[in-house]
Amino acid sequence: MKAVPFTLALGISLFTGCFTKAPSVVILGPVPEYRERNSIIEVIDHENITRDGGDTIVSEDDMPPWVVRYISTGVAGIEALPEYEDSYVFMGKQTGNNLESLKLWANGFSINRDFPRLVSARVQARFSEFARGNPSEEFGRYFEAVIKNLSDVTFSEASRESSFWIKKRIFGDDGLTPAGETYEYFILIRIGREALEKQINLLLITTHPEIPPTRDQSVAAMRLRLNFYEGF
Repeated sequence: MKAVPFTLALGISLFTGCFTKAPSVVILGPVPEYRERNSIIEVIDHENITRDGGDTIVSEDDMPPWVVRYISTGVAGIEALPEYEDSYVFMGKQTGNNLESLKLWANGFSINRDFPRLVSARVQARFSEFARGNPSEEFGRYFEAVIKNLSDVTFSEASRESSFWIKKRIFGDDGLTPAGETYEYFILIRIGREALEKQINLLLITTHPEIPPTRDQSVAAMRLRLNFYEGF
């Protein structure tokens, strides 16, 4: 089979954070990928292609709209679709060279276990964006406490909406030189805006770190809570 690819943009920027605990510095664990920025890929295969011999055209018309939107503009693009205007969407994803292994990962994906990681990444990204510098310095131990407490939250209204895999060709920094090929598996999770905001607001209000924040850190946390969903 000869595939004729189409080109889209995709990229990820990681957000990490740390907090200070005398006398040593403790680093929060790796943050799941969340924020997207543009880079160039070619989709050269996906699960909707019919394999009946001969040339096959890889077209975005054969892919779900949410996949096309995510590849080109990230979760913000999906949330801009009319059917998702009252929801937040999150993307569980995994890459690799073995498609069957990725299918096993997808089958084992758990909303109760894995979804809080995705929410935590998005919340941590909001803290990082709002801070003038290191969020641990801006908000004190409040930042750490919120992120850690998120792991204990049960998001009962979150649902696994759909899934899809693609095979993509990756390019180097110049956008022209092929740098490899890999499969990527997407799992789309959806939760109502009102439901998620209610749970996050409760967490932001009720979280009290063991080491109280300074006056400036308390003011920064209050300002964040008042503007938390701008750009969230």
